[in-house]
Formats: sequence, C-alpha cells, structure tokens
Amino acid sequence: MTTNADSRLRQLGILAVLVLLTETAPLELSLVYPAAHSLAQSFGSAGADAVTGAVSLAAVVCIPLLGRIADVVGKKRVLLGSGAVFAVGSLLCATAGSLPLLLLGRVLQGAVGGALAVAYAVVRDTFPRHRVPVALGVVSSGIGISGIVAPFLGGALVDRYGYRGVFWFLCALSVCVLPLAAVALPRDGRRDGTEAPPGRRLDVPGALLLGLAAAALVWGVGTGVRSGWAAPAVLLALPVVLLLTVGFWRRERDRPDPAIDLALLADPAVRGTLIAAVLTTAGTSAVAYLLPQLLQTPRQAGLGYVFGLGALAAAGWTFTLGLGALAGGPAGGLLARRRGPRRTALTAQALVAIGAFGFAALPGQRGLVLLVSLVFGLGTGLAYVGFANLITEAVPDERAATGTALIAVANQLGAAAGASALASVRTFYPVGPDGTLFAGTGYRLAFALAAGVALLALLTTYRMRHGRTPATGGAASRRTDSSTAESVESGTIKEKI
Repeated sequence: MTTNADSRLRQLGILAVLVLLTETAPLELSLVYPAAHSLAQSFGSAGADAVTGAVSLAAVVCIPLLGRIADVVGKKRVLLGSGAVFAVGSLLCATAGSLPLLLLGRVLQGAVGGALAVAYAVVRDTFPRHRVPVALGVVSSGIGISGIVAPFLGGALVDRYGYRGVFWFLCALSVCVLPLAAVALPRDGRRDGTEAPPGRRLDVPGALLLGLAAAALVWGVGTGVRSGWAAPAVLLALPVVLLLTVGFWRRERDRPDPAIDLALLADPAVRGTLIAAVLTTAGTSAVAYLLPQLLQTPRQAGLGYVFGLGALAAAGWTFTLGLGALAGGPAGGLLARRRGPRRTALTAQALVAIGAFGFAALPGQRGLVLLVSLVFGLGTGLAYVGFANLITEAVPDERAATGTALIAVANQLGAAAGASALASVRTFYPVGPDGTLFAGTGYRLAFALAAGVALLALLTTYRMRHGRTPATGGAASRRTDSSTAESVESGTIKEKI
C-alpha cells in the first residue's frame, strides 16, 4: 500500500527529472551564445549565425509533431526518444569536423524543443488536480536555472575547451538524465492508471505542415531584419508561409484524426491564450537579447546609459534576471491555484512592462540593473507558468500535449519576433563618429517598444473570459468537454424523437 509520503516523494522525483529533461531546451541556446565567437573563428560569422539559429528552426518544426505524437503514442516515450535524439545531436556537434555536420547535429538537438510542452502534459496526467498548477510552476522554474547558470558555465567551457566543450557538456547531461527519466517517469496511460485506448492515428503530414509554416515564418522574420524586408529570401518566405498554412488548413478541416484539431484554434480561450503568449514572449525575448549587448557597449564620456562591461561581467550584473525567473515559476503556480491563471498572466505582463520601461530609463548605475533585472525576471517566470495553466484549463485531457505544444510554438514565434524585429529598432538611429554616440537612444526605443508590446499583451489577457477562477489542473476543461458531449448527445436524441 502506497502512503501519502511515498506518493509525494515519487511526485517530487518526477518533478526533478522533468526539470532536468526540460532544462536541455533552454541550455541548447543559452550555453551556445557564449560560444558564438569561437564558432565564428572556425566557421565564419555566417556559419556561427547558422549554428545558433538552426536549432530554433528545427524545434519549431518538431514541436507540433511531438505534441501530437505524445497524445497518440505516449508522453514518456516521446520524452525519452527526443532526449536520445538530442544526445546523438550533441555528440555529433562535439565531434563534427565540418559545418554541414555541425548543422545536422544542431537540427537533431532541436528534437528536444517540444520537451517542455510534453512535460506540462505529463504533470497534468500524473499529479492530483489541485497540485497541477504549482507543479507546472516548478517545471517552468528550469528556465530560471538556465538563466543563472548558463552565462557563467558557457563562458568557462568555451574559455577552456572552445565551442566543443559546450556540446560535450550537453551530451553528458542528457546521457546522465535519460536513465533517471526511464525509471522515474510514470508509464503512459490514463490518469486512473489504465492503458490509453488503441486505434488512434497519427497525422504526420499535418503536423509537419504546421511546423514548417511556423519555421518559414521565423526564418523570414529573421532574414528580413538582417537583409531588409525587400530581400529575395523574404519575398520567397512569405508566400511559402501562406501556402503551407493553407495546405495545413485544407488537410486538417475534414480529417477524423487531425494533427491539430482546428476546433482548438477556433476556441476563444485557446486563441486568446496563444495571442497573449506571442506578444508577451516577444517583449521578454527582445529585452533578454538586447540587455547583454547594452551592457557590453563601450562607455563614452557624456553617455551614462552604456556600461562597457565584458561578457562575463555583464553576466554577473544580470544574474538576478535568472533568480527572478526561478522564483516566478512556483510563485506563479500558487497564484494560479488561488487567484486564477489569468491573474498570473496579468501580473507577469505588468512586471515585464515595468522592467522594460526601467531598462529604457536606466541611468548609468549598475545597482539598478540588478533591481530591474530581478523585476523583469520575475515577470518572465510568472508568464511561462501563467500560460501553461491557461492552456491546461482550456483543452481536454486527450489533447493536453497538443495544447501545450501550441503554446510552445507561440513562444517560439514570439521569441523570433522579439529578438529580430523589436531588437532591430536599436539600429534605426545613426551612429556617431566614435561608434557609440547614439547607441543608447536606439536601445531606449527598443526597450520602450518591448514594454509597449507587453502592455498590449496585458490588454489582450484582460479581455479574456478564460482563467478568471482558480486553476483546477485541467478539471474544468474536462467538465466542459463532458458537458459539451452530453449536450450533443441530448440534442441528437431529441432530433431522433
């Protein structure tokens, strides 16, 4: 007989493994950023850009597919499989002697991009409903851990071993975590422990169409910022996005087993959550991308807004951002359970806007960087768990991984827009003869726009009718789905009569 203590200990073990598994997704970006200079020395600037960006494009393609596979064949199998592919990709990156092999390894690493979405669904399947909101927050806290550790760890690995050291570390991490996951994660099945019903089919082409459309959009936005919106690559990307989107819609609209149920996208609760997530992530990503660059901009007399720090010193002055995100995960889960996930998201967006405005108005005092970073990081942590709970409340159990995958895609699109379109505003102002005279003005405008986008997200969330009551861990969506089914059945009976 299992005691309550044994059950709680097992749940803590599951949470620890999920945090370690999902940590690989942010680390495959944040650990590689410090290696950009080393990569450029080996493969040129264009090669380094391709290496850092390839994993995001691969992740966007994989996320919808992995979400649907998880709902069909099982979430544990998907987590273990994607983790194994990530380990192989990391090993290939660490040993690659050419750019094509390194890019192939990065594409394989992108397989873990949907791990966080699947982990959210595992929490929903495994934990008692009243514990789900807080558990989602704990899983989200891994993002804060990477924000604290990655700048220092990545810098140390690159200084000692070059860019290969980062990939060897990622390979070793995944090899150590996978056996723990195999033992600790629950077997796939229903919440009551019975096996999931057989006979469900997997629409791979439909999921790939959506993933490729999202990847083409991310690539087009990034290319437009780097090369101009009239560049041939951008003019090609936009029609491709349209064609893939139309192809996805035509394939999915009449299928009995669609990759992504279009009814989910038509649901106001899901649609509003996705829009708010894109806007919020655009603001957070723009600030996270720009802040280290601002801190490393050479100092000039009379311009106190820039700091002239080195890369490692800049990490030391922004580590409170990771601390805030780490605290925001569990705190957001508690807030969602007591006051509702909508309140969590609103609080997050307000803090993100305050933080972004703070960076825009920041005088040249480093102590304020620590304080504003803490506020901004707390908002970032609250945002992830707020949207995870909002989507959990909106979708039924059998679509749990698909719903959280949609949030992951929204986050990727928002990150691409924020780090590309919003961040590019800093280049709109002319540069003075010494190269830094007007840099501070451009950064101020970019941070102000990021704050404005966060406020727009806040207004979007404020209008949502969804998530106003305390989070139920998905029980509300289950009741709604059952009520809908009963209504349809009742209507059918009446019609027959």
